[in-house]
Amino acid sequence: MFSYDELTPPERELWGAFPEGCRVDLRAGTPEDDDVAGGQRWGPDRTVRAVVIRSLLLGSVDGGRGETPVVHLVGARVSGKLKLVFSEACCVLRLEKCWFEQEPQLYGAKLQVTGFGGSHLPGLQANTVTVAGNLDLMNTRIRGGVSLANARFDGSLLLQGAHLSNPSGVALDGSRLQAGSGIVGRNGFRADGEIRLLEARLGEGLHLEGARLHHPGGTALCAENSQIARVDCSQGFAAEGAIILTGATIGGRISFEAATIRHPTGHAVACQRLTAPEVNLRSTHTEGTVDLRHARLDVLHIPNGAPGPLVHLDGLVYRSLEPPLPVEPRRTLIESDPDGYRPQPYQQLAAVYRSLGHDNDARQVLLAQQRRRHRHLHPAGRAWGLLLDATVGYGYRPWLAALWLLAFTALGTAVFHTHTPHPTQSGPGPHFSALAYTLDLLIPIGGLGQRTAWYWTTPGVQRLAYLLIAVGWLLTTAVIAGVTRTLSRN
Repeated sequence: MFSYDELTPPERELWGAFPEGCRVDLRAGTPEDDDVAGGQRWGPDRTVRAVVIRSLLLGSVDGGRGETPVVHLVGARVSGKLKLVFSEACCVLRLEKCWFEQEPQLYGAKLQVTGFGGSHLPGLQANTVTVAGNLDLMNTRIRGGVSLANARFDGSLLLQGAHLSNPSGVALDGSRLQAGSGIVGRNGFRADGEIRLLEARLGEGLHLEGARLHHPGGTALCAENSQIARVDCSQGFAAEGAIILTGATIGGRISFEAATIRHPTGHAVACQRLTAPEVNLRSTHTEGTVDLRHARLDVLHIPNGAPGPLVHLDGLVYRSLEPPLPVEPRRTLIESDPDGYRPQPYQQLAAVYRSLGHDNDARQVLLAQQRRRHRHLHPAGRAWGLLLDATVGYGYRPWLAALWLLAFTALGTAVFHTHTPHPTQSGPGPHFSALAYTLDLLIPIGGLGQRTAWYWTTPGVQRLAYLLIAVGWLLTTAVIAGVTRTLSRN
């Protein structure tokens, strides 16, 4: 410890200002002298020992009657280590535009509103800290990373304009962090290294509009299995590294509008098993894929113009795709899935079109699914698929069978009308009708009495009759197969 007589002039000034919560400003008043980046050059007239600050926080001096004590220091060099491990602060702490010799250790501490706004720190160790209000890191420069695992804030973690730097590791570890008012990282927030928010709970959301995250080849932001009110990574947000929201539950909108995310060797945005009402990827530029497998969404916004990101879609469930577009661009999105053919994305898109009353669009989607599925079958399966497609459109275009039937009926009627058949029995019999004879050959069930009453001796006409019989069976089989498939799916 120390006695009052051992305090330096700036420390005595802070000691005296503390009971009434007054600010102590040690700045020289010129930009070059007050540049916090050069704080290591500040002399004794601007140096305050961390142990003095700690002593005040722990109640070494009583506050004035009716006053709220505050440690409020501006423009100081803080020497030594500010160590508050498992301590309970009696007052607000505000250390603004200060240069820290060593990283503060706040592990397990119980603090009031705490701020390091505009300061330079070599790191911040604050795992399991509890703050009855905000933790203010606005415009700070922190080298070596910030540790806030299992921390709890009644207010917000404020990161506006901050620069966190730990390029080879974790710039901010907020695993299992709880912030009643969320995290705010707007206004030029930058992080070199991973932002880790595993299983975090952020009451009013994660706001990173315009932020810059830089962890090339690694993870820029990981909020896996977190519970967050909303996620806003828009308005010029940029990340070199993956954004991971796997298994997260988001209460509001997730926006990557006008964002740029680069992770070319893997998933740029990973949202497997995500639950959220809305995800906006409309104007997102990605290098790397977007993984939405088995996510559950109400609304998904996707690009409507130039080719957008490659999206993994298998298992994704959603109620609506925005903006509303015809089938072709939606089909293109599904067919560009890096996982290749999967039936569920087609079924999901068709279900959305049906829910909107666009039954024809739904049939087009399901037809595209069958065509793609049969392209991956063995030769016999592909051949049968081509027949089903040509005749009944896999059951989604049954009117094609009627067209084929009309075409072969016209062909047979025209040919049989110009030739004379021979009766199978002598004596009176049914009158020959080229149309009825053709229909009798094409319809394999029942009969009109023409096919058994007449025969041909002309080879070409006889071959046409056999062809019409075969066509009739093929059309009938294709119609039954197609209709059965359609009924079973609907």
